[in-house]
Amino acid sequence: MEELNGILRTITAEMQKSLSAKTVIGEPITMEGKTVVPLVSVGMGFGAGAGFAKDQSTPGGGGGGGMGVKPVAVIIIDEHGVRVDSLRPTKLSLLEQLAEVVVPRLEEVDKAKSQRRVPIEASQES
Repeated sequence: MEELNGILRTITAEMQKSLSAKTVIGEPITMEGKTVVPLVSVGMGFGAGAGFAKDQSTPGGGGGGGMGVKPVAVIIIDEHGVRVDSLRPTKLSLLEQLAEVVVPRLEEVDKAKSQRRVPIEASQES
């Protein structure tokens, strides 16, 4: 059974290498004065087994594992402060989900900019 312990140690050690704050907090994306930080949920699973064949004195064994990542929210940082927008469950890619959240916000900024513009009328002399 020492081989099974070795397999389990190897699998868990490799999976631990994947776990860090960078795994669940993505790289910040900055665009037009806004910074968007993706947040993801991470799931992992593994299994292993070992045993002896009928006429064998040496055990055999094996194992494997898997990891899944799912986007769940984004942190948006802009001139108004910081907020967290949850991403609704969907089959869209992370990029499509980010676009659904970020594009309307950028449109708001563009609209606010255009509302601040003051037209200058040319003076007409008679």
